[in-house]
Amino acid sequence: HELNETLEEVRAIKRQQDGDYFLTSLLLQPLNGNFARSDRIELVSLVRQKKTFDFKNRQSELGGDLVAAYNLLLDGRPFIAFVNGHCMGKSMQGAGGAIVLGTVFKSFVNRTRVQPALAEKFPERWLKECALELHEVFAGFDGTMSTSAVIGLVDEETGVLYMINAEHPWSVLYRDGKAIFLEERSAM
Repeated sequence: HELNETLEEVRAIKRQQDGDYFLTSLLLQPLNGNFARSDRIELVSLVRQKKTFDFKNRQSELGGDLVAAYNLLLDGRPFIAFVNGHCMGKSMQGAGGAIVLGTVFKSFVNRTRVQPALAEKFPERWLKECALELHEVFAGFDGTMSTSAVIGLVDEETGVLYMINAEHPWSVLYRDGKAIFLEERSAM
């Protein structure tokens, strides 16, 4: 009898934990995805989070990975702004970091859309200011939350890529059946 009671308590705790996971995964959903549209640039991303779980007959996943892309005008030119990041920590801590990363990045993009001073920046300057803002936000957590990320802009007219790699694994360009590391190529 005691064993059954203990087992039911464990199941109740697991249901509550899965409910917390599910709510957190819902908070991350509107920040994680390709929100950019382009006739010239094809964006494909795949995110698989570390933790998968079931909650009330719904499958979901939770973790610290985030990929987001948005359309943006800088000095009247169309760009695609993107971030590919990983926030450190187990499922909930990583997801919390991904929510912060996605929120700050989306906020910076949206401010650029409505503030002429930001929208008139050169791509290099915009990237630097975005990276500094993200750094300041994460520095405010005093080491309890951290992230690595690639932040970039693609000029839709020329195809030129501007990017900053902030301690993230190297980016891979796959073109014509051949894969190369972008950071390795840019060092040539």
